[in-house]
Amino acid sequence: MKAANKGRKGGDPSPIYFNIQREIQKRIETGEWVPGDRIPAERKLAAELGVSLGTMRKAILNLVAEGFLYRVQGKGTIVAGTTMMRENLRYYRFLKEFGGWEAVLKIEHLDTTVIPARGRINGLLKMRADEQLLMLRRRFWSRKKPILYSVSFLPHNLFQGLEEVAKSRIEKIPLYIVIEGMFGLPTLSNQELLGLDLADAEVADVLEIPEKSPILSIELLSFTHRKRPYEFRITHCLTDRGKIHREF
Repeated sequence: MKAANKGRKGGDPSPIYFNIQREIQKRIETGEWVPGDRIPAERKLAAELGVSLGTMRKAILNLVAEGFLYRVQGKGTIVAGTTMMRENLRYYRFLKEFGGWEAVLKIEHLDTTVIPARGRINGLLKMRADEQLLMLRRRFWSRKKPILYSVSFLPHNLFQGLEEVAKSRIEKIPLYIVIEGMFGLPTLSNQELLGLDLADAEVADVLEIPEKSPILSIELLSFTHRKRPYEFRITHCLTDRGKIHREF
């Protein structure tokens, strides 16, 4: 039976493209397609799954945005792996100049721990002043050098069990995809604050730079349904090794 028809059986109200996404994602997660594999052409997949080319393209583009796939001009659409291209990182793109090569970043998951409340962060996340937080720390590498240190804070009562997720999964799959898959909370919008900072002892140690070195700091607040904030993230960037690139 065609995958598109499977999604409609039993009264499933999901859009056809979403059911196609789930089918492709399943093939990746079960190992039918492994990191580095080029998936079949969109036209061939559309014919196999019994959907229009437009529907297939929408499903593929969504999976690119979610980090399961990335595109390489002249080669096609590739299954993402541990060392990931820009589409997998979503918030972080490093280039030397416009039109230049983009740095390929590798994620290192340092730890996920339960910590006591922190006044400002609890306030930003609309939490009670005494609620515990989850703190997740990651370091990003480029050409065997640390380039970025990211610390995420989330409500522990909302994401219990996230601290038990395997290190390898956090390193392979973007955090917002892990959260959506485990807890059903999509990221619908973000707000950012950017500023110049000086590296404190912890940041200097993680990024392997002298203490009080100038760094770019990015504060990120992520929202899900009903504009509910669910993650506060502060990221420290070394822009001497590449410039942050944004598209609007």
